[in-house]
Amino acid sequence: MESREHARAEADPRASTARRWLIGLARLALGIALLTALVAWGRIDLRALLELTPSAVITCLAMLLVSLPIAALRWAVLLQVVGVSLRFVDLLHFVAIGVLGNVLLLGSIGGDAIRGLYAWRALGCSGGRIAVSLLADRLLSVLAALFIPLAFSLLYWHRMQQVPGLVALGISMIAVAATCTVGAGVLFAVPDLTRPLEARLLRWPRVARLVSELREMILMLRTSPLALLAAFGLALGTQILAALAVFVVAQAMKIGALSAADYMFAVPLTLVANALPLTPSGIGVGEAAFDQLCRWLEPMPSGAAYSSIFFAFRLVSTLTCIPGLISLAIYRKAARSGPSPELASRGDNTESDPAPALRTRSCTDR
Repeated sequence: MESREHARAEADPRASTARRWLIGLARLALGIALLTALVAWGRIDLRALLELTPSAVITCLAMLLVSLPIAALRWAVLLQVVGVSLRFVDLLHFVAIGVLGNVLLLGSIGGDAIRGLYAWRALGCSGGRIAVSLLADRLLSVLAALFIPLAFSLLYWHRMQQVPGLVALGISMIAVAATCTVGAGVLFAVPDLTRPLEARLLRWPRVARLVSELREMILMLRTSPLALLAAFGLALGTQILAALAVFVVAQAMKIGALSAADYMFAVPLTLVANALPLTPSGIGVGEAAFDQLCRWLEPMPSGAAYSSIFFAFRLVSTLTCIPGLISLAIYRKAARSGPSPELASRGDNTESDPAPALRTRSCTDR
């Protein structure tokens, strides 16, 4: 009997690993199939990539690189709210290394885990607080991505009414915004309302942990509304830079006749769709979503290959991994030379706790 249980215990991790590999391969196959279909249907014109000029590539890349220190500053604000202090230079290194992880691991979640792990290793403690700051950072990014097209919908509703797809999308965003506003207000007023939900979700540990992190995040952020507003403003800045970068690519490739305001609507929603874990890094999903949104927005049907624009933007954005390589080399060299006196003294006076991915209850239980 014991030998059978031992065999099952060994088989379960192997089966789980094999399942993850199969799911990953299926997602990759789906992404490649979507790209292939977009090329076959003329939605992606590979010849249009030759229209990209060096100046357009440099301008687009510069805008994306500017977003790195903005992202680091946003994370620093959230870390200060949860009572964690790290040097801005270190945070900038962690963000750049996280972007490198996004490119290599083909997903933003992997990049968040990497920068959280580096922050935890630098501190040697406060893993739960770092996890809460990462959750808040991710939620603010999503809210900022939805806020810009929501503002577009309210300003240009008369134009959106002419396209049924845009009407449905606009109404959905307004309904989601209203629901989130009411829900956030209630949770900020009475955060303990999530405790019964946590108890019911114990059979699903990951979901229960997410709800617990959400409650802890609310408890901390409600004490610093100005810091929360500042972090949200910085998140808006990164979304605007991304939209402008895509607009620069579109102008260089001479595809379509959409305005900069149209791209402010299409790009944030595309980035939200691109973040869905359907394919690695949203390959194919982002291109298809961007193409459909642009077709809804164009004044007259033109048959333009709008997917080519986002595909080119994806290729240029992979160059943002270069600062990550530099940061990885610099930070590892500094780590080998020993921790700074500040971090060393901090490590002597605090107990170490598990990494952010393993612990989420350190911030309010202390």
